[in-house]
Amino acid sequence: MYLSRTQPTAMSHHTSSNDWWQRNHLAYWNYAVFPTKKELIYRIFRAAYPQGAFVDDNLNLAELRDKDVIWSRLQEQIRKATFDLSDFLTGLFEEEPPLRFDVEKQQIIRDYYKALLREAESDLFVSQNGRYFEFRCMEELLVRYRKADPKTWMKEPEQGKPRLPLPRVDGFKFAQEHLDLRDTSDVKYHQRGLNRLLE
Repeated sequence: MYLSRTQPTAMSHHTSSNDWWQRNHLAYWNYAVFPTKKELIYRIFRAAYPQGAFVDDNLNLAELRDKDVIWSRLQEQIRKATFDLSDFLTGLFEEEPPLRFDVEKQQIIRDYYKALLREAESDLFVSQNGRYFEFRCMEELLVRYRKADPKTWMKEPEQGKPRLPLPRVDGFKFAQEHLDLRDTSDVKYHQRGLNRLLE
């Protein structure tokens, strides 16, 4: 089973509205709905640059910025997400009866979120460490995914189904390879744990 969301809904008033995950639309009523790597990276970009670091949500070019400055602001958002993660998950566990006293389920979910953050940061680091255009393509491809398929853009591509056609530019292929979950991905490993939890 693939973990994806249908209609996101914010968690209740019992949790802090200052939580990074809630402010950036990654907190939900249903604990079985978890962010994906694509979605987390997109939200990190938008938390740092609501109107776009390189492009906005309509693919209009943003003002030209130094990529080191962009990376610094993305890192700041990753630090905030990491700092708030424990409180966010504590609130989630308190809100959801199936999780409230189940230490094993709580640990599986913690492991997933921690792996998600590590992998998102790692792929963003690799992206910014290359050419300027490769870094830009990371954000732009996410916007292209969202515009092409607003409901399921955050999912992993289904085997055998056609993907969004990419411009014939190496930077987009580079971004696609780092946005998809590799077979060796810790996130993919922990997704399997979540799937078993929800069976």
